[in-house]
Amino acid sequence: MKIKTSTRQKYFLLSFFLGLLTLGLHSQIKPFELKCEYLTNPEGVDMQSPRFFWKIASKESGQYQIAYQLLVATSKENLVQNIGDAFDSKKVKASTTTQIEYKGIKLQSASQYYWKVKVWGKNKQVSEWSETATFSTGLFQVEDWKGAEWIAWRNQREWTEEWWRKNEVESQALQFQLPSYFGASMSLWERYHFHHDSPYDPAPLLRKDFKVTKKVKSAKAFISGIGYYELYINGKKIGNQVLDPGWTDYRKTILYTTHDITNVIKEGENLAGVMLGRGFYGQLAYDHWGFYKKGGYVGQPKLMCRIKIEYEDGTTKDVISDLSWKITGGPIIYDGPHMGEIYDATKEIKDWNLAEFDAASWENVQPAPHPGGTLISQLCQPIRVTKTFHPVATANKGNYGQWFDAGTNMSGWVRVRLKNAKRGQKINIYFGEHKDPTSSGQPGRLQQMAYIAKGEGVEYAECRFSYKGFRYFQIKGLERIKLSLEDVEVKYVHSDVPRVGHFESSNETINAVDNICRKSFIFNLHSILTDCPNREKNGWLGDVVTGLEYGMANYDVAAVTTKFTRDIWDTQNTLGAMAAIAPANDYRTGKSTLWSSAGVHVPWYMYSYYGDTRLFEQYWDKMMLWVNYSWKNNNLSEKDGMFKEAYNDWVPPYDATYNERGKPGGNEVIASMNFYLVLKRLAHIAGKLDKKEDQKRLEQQVKRIHAGIQKYAFDEDKVEYAGLKPFSEFLPVVNILALNYGIVPDKYHDQLEKKVVDNIIKDKKYHLWGGVFTVHSAYEYLPKNGYAELMHKVVVNEEWPSFGWMIKEGATTLPEGYKFEASDIHHFMGAVDNFFYRYMAGINIDTENPGFQKIVLTPNFIEEMDFAKASYNSIHGEIKAGWKKIATGTYEYSGTIPANCEAKIVLPNKIMHIKSGDFIFKVNL
Repeated sequence: MKIKTSTRQKYFLLSFFLGLLTLGLHSQIKPFELKCEYLTNPEGVDMQSPRFFWKIASKESGQYQIAYQLLVATSKENLVQNIGDAFDSKKVKASTTTQIEYKGIKLQSASQYYWKVKVWGKNKQVSEWSETATFSTGLFQVEDWKGAEWIAWRNQREWTEEWWRKNEVESQALQFQLPSYFGASMSLWERYHFHHDSPYDPAPLLRKDFKVTKKVKSAKAFISGIGYYELYINGKKIGNQVLDPGWTDYRKTILYTTHDITNVIKEGENLAGVMLGRGFYGQLAYDHWGFYKKGGYVGQPKLMCRIKIEYEDGTTKDVISDLSWKITGGPIIYDGPHMGEIYDATKEIKDWNLAEFDAASWENVQPAPHPGGTLISQLCQPIRVTKTFHPVATANKGNYGQWFDAGTNMSGWVRVRLKNAKRGQKINIYFGEHKDPTSSGQPGRLQQMAYIAKGEGVEYAECRFSYKGFRYFQIKGLERIKLSLEDVEVKYVHSDVPRVGHFESSNETINAVDNICRKSFIFNLHSILTDCPNREKNGWLGDVVTGLEYGMANYDVAAVTTKFTRDIWDTQNTLGAMAAIAPANDYRTGKSTLWSSAGVHVPWYMYSYYGDTRLFEQYWDKMMLWVNYSWKNNNLSEKDGMFKEAYNDWVPPYDATYNERGKPGGNEVIASMNFYLVLKRLAHIAGKLDKKEDQKRLEQQVKRIHAGIQKYAFDEDKVEYAGLKPFSEFLPVVNILALNYGIVPDKYHDQLEKKVVDNIIKDKKYHLWGGVFTVHSAYEYLPKNGYAELMHKVVVNEEWPSFGWMIKEGATTLPEGYKFEASDIHHFMGAVDNFFYRYMAGINIDTENPGFQKIVLTPNFIEEMDFAKASYNSIHGEIKAGWKKIATGTYEYSGTIPANCEAKIVLPNKIMHIKSGDFIFKVNL
């Protein structure tokens, strides 16, 4: 087997085709797929300098943009007449099509804008104007809410006293065990009746009637209902989002959503109705991870809302959340993100969200205290139901109910059609990753939803305010009702981000690994990138450092990542320390530079994939404060450059074989190496942002930490890095990180690289003996440096521990580690997917020119495979690249470079530069 491919292959260029089309000077160049703030026609843009994006289409190879003109208008009519009364960029000589800031007149709140662009190409070609795109503005300041206030059901003092009373009772239950929660082994009925004397309030229903007296030009609703809300206008649910708004630290940031409701407003009497869920704000009293503790962000569900109605005559009317709204309890009598929910259909209130309903018996709402956070617009794709299908199998479990198999691990819920259920019949649905979802050994213990039937022929049971992580589910309480597969719908639920990456190869194991990586990522995306959708649902930041990057190759997560970056920095305290999860309630704040380094790495990924520097600009002072805090509080004074650390290389195989406490080698060296990378990246960005003093200081810190790593972690005699804690074996993680981060001095480089390879091949029999940080770096460094054949063999190896073993054992998503002993839907080892995109198909970032306008193609032709191909619809257009074996030792490498882009193709012993268009190379090895 050939191990090191790039230096041992002989290259012959047999043919090259760029697909040149002589179409003349009238060839079309066209701007398309216009976006604002990474979104198509977004509602509620609440910044004065939003950014514009477009792509270039052309049938002519080598076509590129040399100039553009962008118009923003306050009306359709002005834009049609090419009047950019808000902004006219004039003709700008530039190839730039992304991150273009608005520089027009001051944007007005709650207003509509229209924009378009035309471009000039090579040979003086001029495009037609693009299709019209739009964006509406949100609310820029408190005054724009027009006096709207937070409203809730109960008197705040009484609610608080009752909530803490329940907390004290639940704290005695002895079922609280991290990472779990109160009631973990109880049925939903036991959870609901635990406080039999005073159960939790049901999810409240709120309503407000209002009159429309003139012809409506437009109507917008600006709404935040926390934890979750559903908005109805005249009985119609507005939008198809669920679990809205996204989770934040409500003391720091609260998201609101803007809805266009013009088409549902009518002349005469109208009704706005809202159903509120607890979500992560109104959690049940003894929920987990410390959000319930004093100083946390728990409160009763509450609403803030403004409806702006603009009439044809130019006048406006505002409907706001105030004390005139009415409220009562609804049919969801119990709900929580972890504890589950109960829907009592016998308590449904028919027509409650229609104007003609008589709500005289309803209570008046109460004023609610402000949660504390800044209200900002939710400028990212919401969570939605993205796919609906039927289970693949079912079985009767007798008195234990009816069992179903969804066919894959996933995040979401089910919708069950019930026929002829008796009124009051109680049905409980258990969800799990293991085949017996009623077993309390499940990750997340007993995930449940329950339904009380109203007994009216056909009715449907479905979640609203809690999602699950599961493959199997079991329905109890059916009595003599037997369900067919068609009676049950399984629903994927996650942030509805577009898929932009596809990979395929001739090796089914490789394809299966790619598939479980991709699914693990998307099933953990719920406005934050979670660790798992079942047990915790937390935004563990070490998971994000290692897992987000490959997710970007599969999905357009620019908008969601922008939102999540704020969540990360919202964990920072005034001293500069950051938490290990986001959102957080001071969870291990300041204890981990390794985990909180996500605050830098995540913006770096945004910079790499989208050319975005705004996040660095926005959070730069916070980043510098965190760096200073880390040096002061985490650096070991007796071993300068070594950083004390709470975490390590998560879930390495050593977890199953190492008998001593802690991790092999300790935590300090991996933390120090990661911090070295952080400082290098910050120094680079400081140069880009012209922050010369910060750049100089950071470069000095890079040298300082490098010196500490060499002094305290490097063994010159053995030529290897080791932890500060004695360990008898070679440690792959610190040595692979040292290679990948550029820490190893040149004179030791080749020898250390050989030791890493020998450890994989000889010591561990073609296994990578490391956890999430090892996977993240190994599948980057080794294929990039000639070991693609080796890493392919490591991936497909079917002996434990390996990805091939996971596939052989039937994995449909990535487990937490190399065994099925914890959660089976963790994404953080999915960095192996970078290998497939970057070093099999070869689609890479140009590190000197990030954002994919300049592309680097670095394929590796795997001897045991017949083909590998990938596509990535980048922010500049779709890149395609792939190879196939056409004879023994002969391959064809082909693909497409989008217009306005160029690529460097790195083949064995040959580098070529090409413009946009189709390409084909033939290579003899």
